[in-house]
Amino acid sequence: MPTVYIIIYSLYHHIYKIAKNVQKGLEAEGVTVKLFQVPETLSDEILEKLHAPPKPDIPVITVDALTEADAFLFGVPTRFGTFPSQIKSFLDATGALWATGALSGKFAGTFFSTASQHGGQETTAYTMMTYFAHHGLNYVPLGFANSNLFDNTEVVGGSAWGAGTVANGDGSREPTEKELEIATTQGENFGKLLSAYHRGLDAAVDQTEEVVATNVEEVPVKDDVVIEEAPAVVITTTDAAATAPDTTTDAPVVVEAPVVVEEPSVKQTEPAPAIVEPKSESKPNVEEKKPVTEEKKPAAAPAPKPAAKPTPKKEEKKESKCFCM
Repeated sequence: MPTVYIIIYSLYHHIYKIAKNVQKGLEAEGVTVKLFQVPETLSDEILEKLHAPPKPDIPVITVDALTEADAFLFGVPTRFGTFPSQIKSFLDATGALWATGALSGKFAGTFFSTASQHGGQETTAYTMMTYFAHHGLNYVPLGFANSNLFDNTEVVGGSAWGAGTVANGDGSREPTEKELEIATTQGENFGKLLSAYHRGLDAAVDQTEEVVATNVEEVPVKDDVVIEEAPAVVITTTDAAATAPDTTTDAPVVVEAPVVVEEPSVKQTEPAPAIVEPKSESKPNVEEKKPVTEEKKPAAAPAPKPAAKPTPKKEEKKESKCFCM
């Protein structure tokens, strides 16, 4: 079940009494509740002059403890229509939690105590919204969920923003039964919302785990699969010439080129004296063979082999340029 921290500051225990009824409503919905108070910033001397009673017997909250809860309900007495310095001092110390997003996605609510009916219970909620927004907390208002909020026959604390009480300037007025009922309703509604949210989270997690498990079972694992290597293909010069694309217009050169490349010796070119005789008849056969080889070497240049090799290199350069882009 989710855990809710009720965090209060109560000088004359009015907020503390409201918090106890909020806790009752939360526990009725099966929510785990812990009650805390913020650190006091006033000295004992000042508290004595204010005739403040001893502090409630509840632990003092630390900033790091906020990460352990799923939601918070802040009990806040008003000071001139806003929250007191004790609450502000505590919230101002949560900068490290804000920097890491530690409280993001959690839930928060508020309840109040003022000296008069118009002491600023709603504006106190407004001023706390900035902290909730920056931390990514989901604010849950009370609404008019209890019929006592419509009662105009007597003074009733609370509003759509949360439960509340009116304490008088000297703290002589105690929370009424109607105000305590509103506080219990707020705890119940807050607990229902939080429980429903966490049930949905648990269901979503279970569903994803089932999907992952079924997908793993459906995928067969074959250990006996053998990958055979394809036989090596040897391409001879004649095959390369036959398969190479016709990039040149000289068809007879494609046929004669492999003969020139495959014949490394000069002796096999001797049967072609007819080509050499018109240039120099008086020179010996050895001199005639040298110009023959010199003439056939440039002829081998437009052969399909050298023509086929630069074409893939150009394609690779194009691909490398696209890759850089």
